[in-house]
Amino acid sequence: MSLFKLPDGGKICIAVVLAMGIARPFPADARQAVDSVADGLPGQTAQVAGKAAPESPTDPTLKLSSTEALRKFEPSADEEYTLGAGDEISIEFAGRPELSTKGAIGPDGRITLPLAGPLVIANLTREAAAQTICTALSHYYTNISATVEISKYGSNHVTLLGNVKTPGSISFEQTPTLLEVLSRGGVETRPDGSLPDQCVIYRGDQVFWVDLQELLMSGSPLADLRLRRNDLIFVPAVARSITVIGQVLHPGQIALRHDSTLTSILGETGGLSDAAGNNPEIEIVHRTQGGKTQYVHFSNLLKPNGGMEVSLHPGDVIYVPRSGLNKVGFVMQQLAPFLYAGSLATVAVH
Repeated sequence: MSLFKLPDGGKICIAVVLAMGIARPFPADARQAVDSVADGLPGQTAQVAGKAAPESPTDPTLKLSSTEALRKFEPSADEEYTLGAGDEISIEFAGRPELSTKGAIGPDGRITLPLAGPLVIANLTREAAAQTICTALSHYYTNISATVEISKYGSNHVTLLGNVKTPGSISFEQTPTLLEVLSRGGVETRPDGSLPDQCVIYRGDQVFWVDLQELLMSGSPLADLRLRRNDLIFVPAVARSITVIGQVLHPGQIALRHDSTLTSILGETGGLSDAAGNNPEIEIVHRTQGGKTQYVHFSNLLKPNGGMEVSLHPGDVIYVPRSGLNKVGFVMQQLAPFLYAGSLATVAVH
């Protein structure tokens, strides 16, 4: 049980807050959900922004990628398509129409031709695949040349999971892009129609968090970055937020972002009101840590080096007391709008 510490020694249980509306379990952190997906990917050894992450494949360190890291992560616009399992191709031989054939590349990346037998052509460009075929047939024909064309793109797909209406594999005839994938998968938007703050992209041994809202608001084209075949996109199912009450200009729920700090959160509330005094002792109740309470003097946040580090988590409650407060009733007055209007009850929803 965690307590609000009042200047005169009086205390009030914050358990009241948790019992009247917000006591229902807070959904698992979105990153925990993504970790579960990562655990199911064979051979997953995650990298973050191009750097090696911890060796354990079941505990990848996920961070939001910088703009430069995302730019390197995005395939070039003129990157040539490579063949993959499921692609249907036609092979034409110049001057030898009797050798022309069609077929699909198997799950093992091979296609079987008369005389040449099974040939691995997956992950090759069309030109490279044609050269592989000609090399295999050169033992039987002289001056042979071939052309490989794709009649159906069966391997050009990505997988969309998470908070979407139609999760699963999505196929493309061209290079898939992030916003197109989210649109076709029916990503669940917020009540105001906006997209989720973040999504995660898995590619081979790399894991990238993408801050959608930040990219969209800045007008960055990377919001619709190009994807690669077999990418897995995960959309977290819950918004991440914390609640600020007490002596701030605009108390309520604040979105918790990857770069949020206690100072920035207080800034989003409009800052401290005059009633907070010069150096209030801010109280942070960490719900996900069983109600563990942390006390921070406001002056420590103003130090030149950035002040003390405060780790914030979804569901945390931040309380800024009134300067010289000596009445328990005032605290209840601060809590009342949240208890009875149901504001805190939606902390885990949007």
